[in-house]
Amino acid sequence: MTLVGVEQWGAVEALLLDVGCGHERLRTTIDRVGVEKAVDVAVAELVERCRPVPLSAPVRFQLEVTCGGQEAGRALTLDTDGLSSKYGWLSANVPRIRIDAVDLLRGVFRTDLPNAPAPVVTWSDAWADESLTYPYADEAAFDRFQARTSAMQALLAAFTPGPANLGELSVTFGSDKWASFHWYTQHYQRHFAPLRGEPIRLLEIGIGGYQHSGYGGESLRMWQRYFPRAVVYGLDIFAKPHVRGPRIRAVQGDQNDPGFLDELGRELGPFDIVIDDGSHINEHVTTSLHALLPHVRPGGYYVIEDLQTSYWPGYGGDDADLTNASTSVGRLKELVDGLNNMEIPGRSNGRSSYSDRNVIGLHFYHNLAIVEKGTNAEAAASASSCVPS
Repeated sequence: MTLVGVEQWGAVEALLLDVGCGHERLRTTIDRVGVEKAVDVAVAELVERCRPVPLSAPVRFQLEVTCGGQEAGRALTLDTDGLSSKYGWLSANVPRIRIDAVDLLRGVFRTDLPNAPAPVVTWSDAWADESLTYPYADEAAFDRFQARTSAMQALLAAFTPGPANLGELSVTFGSDKWASFHWYTQHYQRHFAPLRGEPIRLLEIGIGGYQHSGYGGESLRMWQRYFPRAVVYGLDIFAKPHVRGPRIRAVQGDQNDPGFLDELGRELGPFDIVIDDGSHINEHVTTSLHALLPHVRPGGYYVIEDLQTSYWPGYGGDDADLTNASTSVGRLKELVDGLNNMEIPGRSNGRSSYSDRNVIGLHFYHNLAIVEKGTNAEAAASASSCVPS
């Protein structure tokens, strides 16, 4: 299994987990992983989020992060390409953004803190242009002031998780899950909204871009932004070395190899969400479902996209026998019976399957199925109690 970019993954996961705990627990974790590494995690998120601003010249900022008696400094630059960061300290003649490390991490990664402590911004004397006294006669100076103000607004906006609308995020990052080819995001939002602020693990099969190494990753970036405390894995049979982010890692492997998928689940799981947007070949879809469902947490979801290929013979589908269990929809129809296995004589007395015992919900939409994982242990209804009076 090839996994790209895992150098700081342990620190990332530890901070994402404990950012949901109290101040002291998070401060202890920051001390354990190191203030510099904790700031690296937060700043990487800021760099990923901060939108480019049309500027005639780059604007620089000094980020000062405090933690007890320690300080960490980052020199930030925002220009038309976005935000970049370097270690160290700039001169006094730049705007200075000062914030405690705990407040920084909680503000960046938590969705339930709309009134999280904001950073303290000191506007340098270098920005106080004398020509900006009313009525702002110096147009060039006013343009510079406006550009700097826009840059500061874009940077401070990155200090919060941002919009929760998956449709908007799909468009922002160029994913095809809404408006391009599919209309999946409204269904995802309905089911996934309760998990948005949780420290989850998400695996998406199929990074995109086919064999072209420089393409793909749009949906992974969408998920990274929607779930600010998630670690996001993308699996593809082709190498995707460019696909990485503060909380994104690319894995190369075959979704039709059950041994590999089991290894992946043991090493990187358990997952809260698995989304199959891979080859859409029916054999691959059913192999992945069988191998990865055991590596989904109870209360989690297994999703299969693009179910239209279940009816396409070229993908191993069947447009004649709609109950063919070798197709993705045919297999999902079997899960419906499995959901009710306690009512089926002979299946409820020791001959039930793994999916019979561990699927508690099935949600079908156009070309999309969402399987809900849990313990399916409801007692069977009594036949005598169902006799009409």
